[in-house]
Amino acid sequence: MRVVIVGGRARTDYLMGALAETADTVVVIHDDRRFCEYLSSRHEGTVIWGDGMKLSVLEDAGVAGFDAIVALTGLDADNLAICQIAKRFLGIRLQLCIVSNPENTRIFRQLGVTAAISATATVAQAIRSAMDPAAWEAPEGAGPNAGAPADADDGGEPSIRSILGSWHRIGKDRA
Repeated sequence: MRVVIVGGRARTDYLMGALAETADTVVVIHDDRRFCEYLSSRHEGTVIWGDGMKLSVLEDAGVAGFDAIVALTGLDADNLAICQIAKRFLGIRLQLCIVSNPENTRIFRQLGVTAAISATATVAQAIRSAMDPAAWEAPEGAGPNAGAPADADDGGEPSIRSILGSWHRIGKDRA
């Protein structure tokens, strides 16, 4: 698999390392020269200093026909533009990006982006799942409190519910 990553910081650094063993080619395009130097010192992949939103930069990077592009800039509109350019002009079949606004995931998919990922929506879903009482049900034959989360009020460890709902209490308990 051949992958190009545009923008980002810690995510880009992590992905370069994570994809090094599984991807045939990893190319990063970033507009911060010092960050490019940093990535080049840490990873084997190709790192290009340039504006990944410009078709000419993407063409010069030789990423036309790559299998995937991952847009990791901090701006949703930029990530959408990168994905659309990659799909329409470069023939990159998989376009993935992060979005800051969770509502943009649906819109980006409607506009043809393969996957728009929202960390905010993912965390919100994890919290909802953790707070679902059905997730704490005990298996059949277990004791009456086996599935219930321990709570600080019961003398046990605080549960996710008590941690999330007690931020006022934490501040008051400090001496």
